[in-house]
Amino acid sequence: MTTNEHKLTPRITRMPGMFFWCHRGFSLAKQRDPESIRGFTLVELLIATGITVAMVLMLGLMLGSLLSASSHATERVDAFRDARAAMQMIERDLRNLVRTQWSPDPFTGASFGPCGAATTSTPVTLPAAYFVLKDIYPDPATTLNHNQQLYTLVAAKTSASSGDVCAVGYYCRWDSGLHAYSLRRFFRDSAATFTVMQGAGSYATDSALYTPSASDAVLAAYVWNLQITVYDAAGHRSITYPCVCDQGAATPTWPPAALEISFNAMSPQAARTVMSVTAGMTDSAAAAYWMNMDANLVTPHTYQFSSRINLP
Repeated sequence: MTTNEHKLTPRITRMPGMFFWCHRGFSLAKQRDPESIRGFTLVELLIATGITVAMVLMLGLMLGSLLSASSHATERVDAFRDARAAMQMIERDLRNLVRTQWSPDPFTGASFGPCGAATTSTPVTLPAAYFVLKDIYPDPATTLNHNQQLYTLVAAKTSASSGDVCAVGYYCRWDSGLHAYSLRRFFRDSAATFTVMQGAGSYATDSALYTPSASDAVLAAYVWNLQITVYDAAGHRSITYPCVCDQGAATPTWPPAALEISFNAMSPQAARTVMSVTAGMTDSAAAAYWMNMDANLVTPHTYQFSSRINLP
C-alpha cells in the first residue's frame, strides 16, 4: 500500500447513549431518547374528538335544514296544485250547466238582471233549482264575512240506467278538530239525482237536490274565502247573494252570463301556524280568524286563485 492510499476501514466509536458510524468521511448519529418516542396526550385526543364532533354536527344541521326546506317546498307545491285542480274542476262543471227548458223561451229578446224573474212560460223539462248561490251548509263564520257556496245541475252521466244530470256543489267546510277550512265537492250521481227529481213533484227544490255532508270529497285543504261574483250579459257586475235559478214551477229565472270565482289557499306549513294560534278558540272565533287573514297579518303566506267562467 502506498502512502497516497487511505484505508477505508469503518470505525465505530462508542459513547454513552450514542453510536457513531463513520464511513468515507460520513457520520450517522442515532440517539435513543425515550422522551422523543411518544403518542398523543389525552388533551390532544379530546381536542381532536371535539373538532370532529362539531364538524359532524354542522354537517347534520345543514343536511337537516336542506331536507326540511325541500319538504316544505313539496308541501307548498302539492297544496297549490290541488287548489288549481279544484278550480279546473269547477270550470268544467259550470260549462256543463243544465238549465230548465221553457216554451216559449222567456229569455229571447229580453234583458233581465241575473237571478231576476222572467216572463211566465210553460216548462218543457221539470223545473228545478239548477243554479244556486246559497248558504246550505251552516258555516260557523259570521254572515257578514263568510264563505259563499255554489250548487248546480250539470251534464255528467255516471249511470246507464237513467238520466245524465248530476247535482254538484262547491263550498268551504270547517273542521272543528283541525280548526281549518277545506274546499269540498258535493256530488250526487245521475241515478240518485233522477230519483230525487222524480219524487219532487212539479219543482225540485235546492234543499232536496243539494245535501252537503261531512263525507263530501276534499278537493284542497287549507282553502277558505270562497267568493262568487255574478255578471250579466253586458258584463255588469251584480251583487246578488243568495241567487236561485229557477225559483219555482212557473217562475223562469234569468241566469247569470258569467261568474268570477275566487278563493284563498295556504301551504300546510303556514296553516299549522294559524291552527296553533286558534287552538283555544271557539269554532266561530277561529273561523272568523281565518276569514280575516288580512287583519291578522297572514297575507304574505296566502295565495288567491280566481277564474272567470262564461255560463252556457
